[in-house]
Amino acid sequence: MKNKNNAVEPHTLVIFGATGDLTHRKLLPALYFLEHHMSLPKGFSIICAARRSKADAEYRNEAEKSIRQFSRIKVDDSCLRKLLSRIHYHQLEFNDAGHYTSLAEYMDKKRITRGGIIFYLATPPIFFDATIKNLALAKLAGISKKFSSNRVVFEKPFGNNFETAKNLNNEIRKAFHEKQIFRIDHYLAKELVQNLIVMRFANSIFEPMWNTNHIDHVQITVAETLGIEGRGSYYDKNGSLRDVVQNHLMQLLCLTAMECPKSLSADDIRDEKVKVLKAVAKSGNLRKESVKGQYISGIQDGKKVIAYRSEQDVRKNSATSTYFAIKFRIKNKKWKNVPFYVRTGKHLKDRATEIIINYKKPLSRLFMAKDYSLENNQLIIRVQPEEGIILRFNAKIPGNKILIDQVSMDFCHECKFGPNTAESYERLLYDIMRNDQTLFTRWDEVENSWKIIDGVRDAWHNIEPYFYEPGTWGPKEADLFIEKDGRKWAVPQKPSYSILLQK
Repeated sequence: MKNKNNAVEPHTLVIFGATGDLTHRKLLPALYFLEHHMSLPKGFSIICAARRSKADAEYRNEAEKSIRQFSRIKVDDSCLRKLLSRIHYHQLEFNDAGHYTSLAEYMDKKRITRGGIIFYLATPPIFFDATIKNLALAKLAGISKKFSSNRVVFEKPFGNNFETAKNLNNEIRKAFHEKQIFRIDHYLAKELVQNLIVMRFANSIFEPMWNTNHIDHVQITVAETLGIEGRGSYYDKNGSLRDVVQNHLMQLLCLTAMECPKSLSADDIRDEKVKVLKAVAKSGNLRKESVKGQYISGIQDGKKVIAYRSEQDVRKNSATSTYFAIKFRIKNKKWKNVPFYVRTGKHLKDRATEIIINYKKPLSRLFMAKDYSLENNQLIIRVQPEEGIILRFNAKIPGNKILIDQVSMDFCHECKFGPNTAESYERLLYDIMRNDQTLFTRWDEVENSWKIIDGVRDAWHNIEPYFYEPGTWGPKEADLFIEKDGRKWAVPQKPSYSILLQK
């Protein structure tokens, strides 16, 4: 990412919600990373807008503390001063149209360019609609050619069902064209997620066996050891289904199942992802094809965990999910009879995001005797932590007899490329500046994903979840759910190269 100034035009980045957690933990450290790697062009300005009254100097002091605390690279004082000099603070009430006119006047007064503005909505979703309307009223945005170089960035959730997402999108399209809209799913910027396309289509050993003839089933897991971390009000309205399945898991599903795109362009890749979403089969009984769970009180890693229903701002009788497992089937020739099992949960036994390709058992008659117990080959794409790719296959144990055990060949991302490759928000911010939408979701992706998830939500509406203890892999019903198909969940384990990373 070094020395690419010529690839980025000078813009003004306006961050709404600049005093919030997202800005201080993610966006400001990411901007420092880009400054450190000389990826911010001359003339690039940052306006941090929020409801509290602050002077520029006060906000810059707060920004400095956040960058020093959360930056993952060593902070260089001169580089930090350069970034801070780009930052301006402006007080703004999100629902007050007059404050947006004041923002436009402020930009003129400070001689900050209005030729190309990136509006980053790091606010609660309830302010999305008002912010877009007020930007248009203040003539800071619009669908005319005058505003064609402007962009707008949204964090999830994009609506809380298909109808609300469609209504929000209709409002946004009154001020921005689709080519100007950047809907963030930070999972798409993770290196191993991007590597899926390269691994599949840049090698001749994977894609020929990436189909129903060779694959028994696919498992996709997004497991967290943490709980809701003080987000009770938000989480109780959304739960794991909307918070993780609708976006992160569906994106991983699409990248795993899609056909080879015509090119690496943003639209060609997204066209193939949409085809997968449209091909997801509708189940006749979604309750049998999914499991909803919720954690109770217990002990995890020696610490007491309170029940979800006892968390702050959570309803005492809440039926909201903190765990979901779903079986998807894709109606096309490539994936006929290949189920995709996806699951996510809070307070699970280990933190892991993995895509596991489970191949069919070998058909060779040489090892059909009862003495041999052959495991299914597995290809594991480990998205986080300890990013890498692991191929598990059967091999002979040394000795006179033929004894077989499963062994692994590993690719460790950090071991090969080092720890300082760009992370999610660093990459996403840079791509927004370059106007590259490849790692962002298009409206028809959001639309078709919500249509799938709305069906699951309706099937479980107000129905009691299955309960599970913290520090486990979820409710026992999730194990029975996959075992009735003659399969079992693969338990994420530390890859062998994790020892190297710890050293």
